[in-house]
Amino acid sequence: MRNLMSDDEWLFFEPFLHAQGPKSGRPPSNHRLTLDGIFWIARTGAPWRDLPNYFGKWSSVYRQFRRWTLLGVWDVLLDALNDAKAVPDTVQMIDSTIIRAHHQAAGAKGGDSKEDLGRSKGGFTSKIHLRTNAEGLPIALEISEGQTSDYKGYAPLMEWGGPDAKVLLADKGYDANSIRDDMEKRGGYAMIPMRKNRKEITPADDFVYGLRNQVERCFNKLKNARRVATRYDKTMLSFLGFVQVTSIRVWVKYFVNRT
Repeated sequence: MRNLMSDDEWLFFEPFLHAQGPKSGRPPSNHRLTLDGIFWIARTGAPWRDLPNYFGKWSSVYRQFRRWTLLGVWDVLLDALNDAKAVPDTVQMIDSTIIRAHHQAAGAKGGDSKEDLGRSKGGFTSKIHLRTNAEGLPIALEISEGQTSDYKGYAPLMEWGGPDAKVLLADKGYDANSIRDDMEKRGGYAMIPMRKNRKEITPADDFVYGLRNQVERCFNKLKNARRVATRYDKTMLSFLGFVQVTSIRVWVKYFVNRT
């Protein structure tokens, strides 16, 4: 099968996925193969029932994915990667991207808005809010309805935790006094181009601000996974799980390719 994990990648995942808690359920016979199956679904965007038999029963892989998602395993993995302090993180950046939702994503119990599905210019959509470090590696992720404004995604991304930003880069969609004041309280500086209607305009440093393309590159990498590029999941947690799984693999591949 193509795109299976390398041994070096598995060395990172293994200790986290083998830890069993009281609600972890019966461990699958092969965690590595199960995770490869999840990666296959994320990359291809295929329905769970189309998972090749090579990875085991599709229902077992699906249940394990949901179990790990509900237990917060992906959160723990992202936290561990950020806590390692292995890449520069004093300069960070935030941005968002709209994800078109497939019609099959509608119809969750409690209504679509409860699962962060909404209407925007792109139609039936969700929005991914992303915070990355200077290498364009994900620090925090948030899902919202597609019509949610960018600056409303700021607080959830910063409250997620992770390393403190000394300089935060963002586009004009985040030009708000509240964001600048909050960054100052956090001991950092918000380098955000000001809107033209500002009475006093402080120019951004072009060289430092040029680093912001890293967050856009990160979105491109995440969208290589078709399950991220289009939302097929009815629940926000499942969609977020795929975004997190893909983000973690971006991190791990970054380390593997540098060794």
